Amino acid sequence: MIRLTHLLIIVIVLVSCRNKVDKKTESKEMIFGTKSHTVESVIDFTQILKNDDEIITVSIDKDGINTLIIHSAPKYRTENGMFAVIKSEQPKDYTFLRHDLKGTEILRTVIKNEYFNFHNVNYLPTKEILLICGRSRYKNETEIDRNARIYNSNGELVRDFIVGDGIQDVKIDTKGNIWTSYFDEGIFGNYGWNNPIGVSGLICWNDKGEKIWEFEPTDGLDHMSDCYAMNIDSENNTWFYYYTEFPLVKLSDSKQIEFWETKIGGSSSLNISDNKVLMADGYDSNNFVFFEINGKKLKKSKKIKFQSKEGIELNKRNYITSFGSNIGFRNENKIYLTNVSQIK
Repeated sequence: MIRLTHLLIIVIVLVSCRNKVDKKTESKEMIFGTKSHTVESVIDFTQILKNDDEIITVSIDKDGINTLIIHSAPKYRTENGMFAVIKSEQPKDYTFLRHDLKGTEILRTVIKNEYFNFHNVNYLPTKEILLICGRSRYKNETEIDRNARIYNSNGELVRDFIVGDGIQDVKIDTKGNIWTSYFDEGIFGNYGWNNPIGVSGLICWNDKGEKIWEFEPTDGLDHMSDCYAMNIDSENNTWFYYYTEFPLVKLSDSKQIEFWETKIGGSSSLNISDNKVLMADGYDSNNFVFFEINGKKLKKSKKIKFQSKEGIELNKRNYITSFGSNIGFRNENKIYLTNVSQIK
């Protein structure tokens, strides 16, 4: 029979050993520190917006900043503030603004009497404006919401087409092709879609709405259930990150696939510069994580906290969908911009 004193000694030894293991594990996991990075504002819309005006969506591409402003915000939302309707009962006016990366306005276009409620704004190399509503309802083969709409610089609709329901993000590559990623409802179906367009999770279209490519997993990759983040680098490689295994995947311009294990679940952003990758740090953290690609390995190097010159925290809720190495944030009516290459 073991004496009580002996039992206590055994427990103390076991706890001590476990603490040592935990500390070793913790030291392995916490091999990088957190650094602050200050971001400067490039645009302040305070003087531009009127009483019923609201910034609906912003995107940052390779050369500029695209902003969509609505002039009748109450008509845009339901009472609970959600984007519950695809189209409003009454038409409304939008203003599209394009600035260069230094914040100089280079284009202003009014789009009048539009019923669609848009969630994504982009600018095509053809000098046309692409607006996409993230939702599309399928009633029958002849009644489908054509939710991708392209306007000229005069605000006139020149063509529209269907890109499916459940759009998560939209990017324009260096050739002018349109990439759409999808969240779970766009992949598995909702709003009448029994055979959803977005079932693959990621699709590339030309600017006429013709499908060029869609994702098919290769050996070692699973099918997509939700594309959490997507981006395109300066060499026209497409990068994406998706549920359930959360790999980081690189699709080359020649459609060859490489992928890396991230060990992060639920990241909502992705920026790339050469072998450096910046991602939001999962579901619960407001920080960002800096990775370096070394062959087949993806190595965490440090955590990043972004803040404005005034000391305002800029986290994943402020993040603007941004092309390649550009990193954009929005806080109230100000747009902030930095670049992966500027992070030391």
